[in-house]
Amino acid sequence: MRKTGKSVLTLVILLIVLGGLIAGYLILKHFNSLETMEEDSSITLLDKTDKTVTALRYSNGETDLSFAYKNDVWEYALDSHFPLQQDVLQNMAVSASTVTAKTQVDARDNTDETYGLDTPALTVDVTFSDGSAYTYTFGDINDFNGYQYFAISEDDAIYMVDASMAKSFGSPLNTLYQAETYVLRDQGVQASDITSILLETAAGTTKQITDASGIEALFKHVDTLNLNSWVDYYADPEEMQETYGVHQGSDRITVTYNSKDGSSSAYTVYIGSKFERVTDDETDSAEDPGFEYFYSPEDSSVVYTTDEETINAIFAYLTYTPASSDTTEEA
Repeated sequence: MRKTGKSVLTLVILLIVLGGLIAGYLILKHFNSLETMEEDSSITLLDKTDKTVTALRYSNGETDLSFAYKNDVWEYALDSHFPLQQDVLQNMAVSASTVTAKTQVDARDNTDETYGLDTPALTVDVTFSDGSAYTYTFGDINDFNGYQYFAISEDDAIYMVDASMAKSFGSPLNTLYQAETYVLRDQGVQASDITSILLETAAGTTKQITDASGIEALFKHVDTLNLNSWVDYYADPEEMQETYGVHQGSDRITVTYNSKDGSSSAYTVYIGSKFERVTDDETDSAEDPGFEYFYSPEDSSVVYTTDEETINAIFAYLTYTPASSDTTEEA
């Protein structure tokens, strides 16, 4: 009896091992077939050039944005003044102009709901200069191969595309904002390149800092006005003055420095009105929420904000006196 029991156990173990080998073989065969599919069954659904894309719109349930290509520039459809990152929109145009599917799905016994196309993760509308227009619908991502179900207008078939295609679209508007160039940082200006920092107030008080120690200490504060936080990207002169308090007669800071080519350049920032900081944080003290200032670089239509502490630290230098008595200052 013991011998029979051992024989049965041995047979069971052999069957398990054999089953594992067969399963491994089938999985390997399936993966090999997938690789072959990737290499051999690519399907071109659309083959145009990015230069012929004239309009784009994408919607993903949270973001619904439209753009138009006019006079060689991408514009936000609802506000042509919005400063768009042109390279990002151009990359979208590239993705939208050439569409290649990994494979076509056999959907005879299924519906759009099976593939998430009834409530799509993303839809993209693209218009071309020849007048043609298409809608791309992105559904679920297949858990097994990582491809995304996809449909294109005027084609009843369902396809699978690389999931990276959908990632080209869907960015919220604020992430598409093209920030102004912060000249001092863009040109790599260091404190040692600065010859003077001039402070001027609306009341007529001026102070010019020219000594190395004063420039180095003051520049650390001035350099924080780096155009990091904007509140208005297109303020006209009247709005700039009436709403934000920024104008030719307001407080201002002028940094004069030596450029890399050896020439002398100047960068001026105008300080606007002081306003109470708005916060949604209920833990902040209601009695003292803090204050900020509007500011804008010379010849800019963009308005930025900075904290009161920075402005106070800068204009505290109106009373600055150099440590060395032989340093020349112009008042």
